[in-house]
Amino acid sequence: MGIRGTNQQRAALRRLAIAAAAAGALACIPAHAANQTGTATTVIVRPNSLVKVDDLDFGTIASGPTAGTVTVNAVTGARSTTGGATAVGAVSQRATFQGTGGILLITVIGDTSVTLTRAGGGGTMTASLVRAATTSGGGVALLGGTLLPSGVQTYYVGGTLNVGANQAPGDYSGTFQLTVNYL
Repeated sequence: MGIRGTNQQRAALRRLAIAAAAAGALACIPAHAANQTGTATTVIVRPNSLVKVDDLDFGTIASGPTAGTVTVNAVTGARSTTGGATAVGAVSQRATFQGTGGILLITVIGDTSVTLTRAGGGGTMTASLVRAATTSGGGVALLGGTLLPSGVQTYYVGGTLNVGANQAPGDYSGTFQLTVNYL
């Protein structure tokens, strides 16, 4: 018996048979696979820990013929300038630390100022530090020996940098220490 129907129906059935045969042939061809590796990382800390997330960065500054200041707000991270100090570009940031554990009492070791020294020598500037914190429940508080609830707290450090008149150009840096005392 042959295929019955109109010429159009027979042609459609032939095209369908050819398509099915082609699909079957393609199923036998192996697919090409492309591989790429990725990286997953984490840091595990013990309870009652403190981790530095970001450094305090006053950004790039142009000094003028008069002294000035550059302030990075500990609460908002916003930068502002006064006097002969001019902000260049928009890159600046408050320091960020995170602590975990029980009830916390936060203090800054030593003086609340830091001296920034020019790489290669020949110049210094001082900055007065300001601390603030947020708890896992939200809200921001300025710190100075403040009790905080348990959980995860984020601590911010900002400050005001004193820039001298015609301050020598270069990269300046200094260190400060943040200590969290757990009760």
